[in-house]
Amino acid sequence: MPVKGANTYRSEESVAYGMNQIRILLCNAVDAQLSSYGLSALQWGVLKALFDGRARTPSELYRILLSDSGAMTRQLDFLERRGFLRRVRNESDRRSVYLVLTDTGRITICETLPLIVETHDRQLRGFTQDEVTALKLFMDRMIVNLG
Repeated sequence: MPVKGANTYRSEESVAYGMNQIRILLCNAVDAQLSSYGLSALQWGVLKALFDGRARTPSELYRILLSDSGAMTRQLDFLERRGFLRRVRNESDRRSVYLVLTDTGRITICETLPLIVETHDRQLRGFTQDEVTALKLFMDRMIVNLG
């Protein structure tokens, strides 16, 4: 159900605008937490997806992190140069690669996870558990609506 008509729509009053502001502020806060590691929020997200086993290939990362292939390739190149991950040829299909975290990548995730959790918790300060649960349900519904 639309909230307002086209002639009264003000983007800064929209839910989408607010969600984008939250995304920007959260990325900035995570970037600040990770600065001493030389990582960005996106790069950390790549490492965490590999750490959790949610992705093993660049294509899986594109889908999970909603990124385009060019941007993801640049991030993977950076992370590989820094020794956080390795690309390993798929022996059954030499055109594709698997992504493998190095010991440095695994250690970095373990060291930085408390910083990320602290930042994520900070954004929810003042919310009750019921409010957090409702917020997650609303966001899940929006994802389904757009997916």
